[in-house]
Amino acid sequence: MSETQTESPPTALTPALAFGTKTGRTLLFIALLAAVAQLLPGPAGDRLRWVPEQLSELVPRFLRFEHDALPWESNRGDDALAAEVPVDDGALMALAGAPEPAPPAASPGSSPPAAAPAPGSRAPIALRGVFEESTPLPPAPEARDLGNGLSLMPIEDPHHVLDGFYASLARTAAGQGQTRVVHYGDSLITGDYITQTLRRLLQKKFGDAGHGFVLGGLTSPWYRRNNLDIKTSEDWRINRITRPQLGDGFYGLGAVAVRAEAPGEWVEYAPRDQNGKPDTPEAAALEPLNQKIGRVEVFAWGGPRAASFEVRVDGAVVGTVNARQPAEQAVFGRFDLDDAPHKVRVTTVGGGEARLFGVALERRVPGVVYDSIGVDGTRVKVLRFLNPEHWYAQLRQRDPALVVLHYGTNEGEAADLGTKNYREDLLPVVRGLRAGLPDVPCLLVGPMDRADTNDKGELVSRPVVQRISDVQRRVAYMAGCAFFDTFKAMGGEGSMARWYKNHLGGGDMTHPTRQGADRIGAMIFAALMDGYRKSRP
Repeated sequence: MSETQTESPPTALTPALAFGTKTGRTLLFIALLAAVAQLLPGPAGDRLRWVPEQLSELVPRFLRFEHDALPWESNRGDDALAAEVPVDDGALMALAGAPEPAPPAASPGSSPPAAAPAPGSRAPIALRGVFEESTPLPPAPEARDLGNGLSLMPIEDPHHVLDGFYASLARTAAGQGQTRVVHYGDSLITGDYITQTLRRLLQKKFGDAGHGFVLGGLTSPWYRRNNLDIKTSEDWRINRITRPQLGDGFYGLGAVAVRAEAPGEWVEYAPRDQNGKPDTPEAAALEPLNQKIGRVEVFAWGGPRAASFEVRVDGAVVGTVNARQPAEQAVFGRFDLDDAPHKVRVTTVGGGEARLFGVALERRVPGVVYDSIGVDGTRVKVLRFLNPEHWYAQLRQRDPALVVLHYGTNEGEAADLGTKNYREDLLPVVRGLRAGLPDVPCLLVGPMDRADTNDKGELVSRPVVQRISDVQRRVAYMAGCAFFDTFKAMGGEGSMARWYKNHLGGGDMTHPTRQGADRIGAMIFAALMDGYRKSRP
């Protein structure tokens, strides 16, 4: 006689019963600890935080929706966008003055041209006057209409700090070295918006010296560089200055580090012509920008247990960046190439943790190099998470003639942001940068206008934007930087509403469209060239 076994129907386990058991209480305690870890402030909390900054990282990679569109790009049709008047490069070049003498081209294998003064050899910038929190500032300049929606908003430079930058441009125009700019910012800069316009215009006038510094891979869904294809293997871990943070503060030049332990992880860079179709016979006769690479410099972190990197160019090994060092320190590997289109791949060797900051791709000819370093979601106060001496040393390695700080978008999320609190966030960062690089000019670029809908259904400017601009202007006077007022350049009060109607402002009423970003870059270029023209004898 067989014995039949029956299974009792499952009984629902209520929360009270579950948490009444020892196991249930333990699980509840662990869950509470994990939740509290998400709320802890500062680097300590970030080391315990397990929720990634990009929630899409919780989704398996093969299920993710990969896209290139930036979040604020207009969803209007191409016909509507095509109606917008494009920026006239020719008119801007005319504003900048007569064309500069063509710098001599370097032949393959030749020595680089005479360079600008080496880091630390320039005289420290002396401030012209003392400005405190209560010191009255002079009246702000007014924008001048240039036509086609462009305005010339002069840069305020009370201490004449940009004189050194203009002198570097003049030397570059005469064929005596390169002029490098390092432009930091938030989501406005992440996708090379605004900066690609500045790079294009400055290189058209003073010469194309290459792509500049590029991060170690696709570090954000929206990170890209104009005229450059970036590909990467999939098993890198990404640490941004925002989240997830590194406890040691060693993020490199770009405030982003990519890490891997396995050998064979790689990042690849290859030039691509994204300059657009030339609109004149003269433009068609010119060589497209950023198509050649004559020098590769790898920025990485080294130490007793660090893994090194192999560098390949067009498939052939050109050298190794030795990251295995007696003590923790930044390491750099520079490789000179013939001036030609190249495909560059940086690969981990293994044997430890590899930490890559990025790669500088340049040419060994006179011209402008414009580094675009944007981390979406950044507020200027998070720059304090950078180890300061490490950050300044990385900047000195780049030897910039100008450092740009372009923040304020994310600060504008806090409608009640106080003037005093924001000044206390911004001033120490700018003063620290000035002390760390006393001979390098700095430029603060103010935030764009942003709009909200009032109770009448009208788009009106968010008042906090004006407060942020006012604080940045005063900090520039106090700390010794120049200042460009983007809010006033756009048209001041109500400008985002007008930009949105003219297809220059995005649907979030905060960011520009592609055309709007091009316009802001052109306005900053016009302001720089106005100062450059006035500085010349």
